[in-house]
Amino acid sequence: MDCPACGRRVLVQTEDDLTAANEREADLKRKREEDRDKIALMERVDSRARKRSGRPYYEEFQTGGHGVRNYNPRSPSRFAGFRNLSDILVLGAYIELFLAAIGVGLMIYLKLCGIIQTNAILLCLVVGWVVIGSSLYLVFKFLAELSYLLSDVGDQQNDVVQLLLDIRETTSELKDEKSTDVP
Repeated sequence: MDCPACGRRVLVQTEDDLTAANEREADLKRKREEDRDKIALMERVDSRARKRSGRPYYEEFQTGGHGVRNYNPRSPSRFAGFRNLSDILVLGAYIELFLAAIGVGLMIYLKLCGIIQTNAILLCLVVGWVVIGSSLYLVFKFLAELSYLLSDVGDQQNDVVQLLLDIRETTSELKDEKSTDVP
């Protein structure tokens, strides 16, 4: 509306507009407080980590920006046996494929030498070698992929457990500090 004294336009807010603006301001203030609390917690955790080893864990192992105790991305796999089994099964799959190719070649050689008389028998034997060889190849490859998948899932689960331990320790330390701060 226009000011009757000076003629300038003035924004007049309703009561609903004022309460909405106050709520937005309160939300911004609450978010700033939460951010300050998070920064303070990170600084406390960082200072404790420095007291223990002289350097924060994330600087020592370069894991990011947060101090952690349990999670270590450079730790070796706890499921190395499954990974090795996967490698052995893949090797077995390719050996089986090679043996099937040798079997087919042997059947063709026997036909050329005259030991196998008809083409129908040769065809049946070659198809048998191909079917058995490819079936075993697929079984070995499937088992290898399954073994690798299990090791990968196990490692991921282990990482999640370690991160949850870090979160639990951090939150329990925060609760302990809040209980000691309150008189």
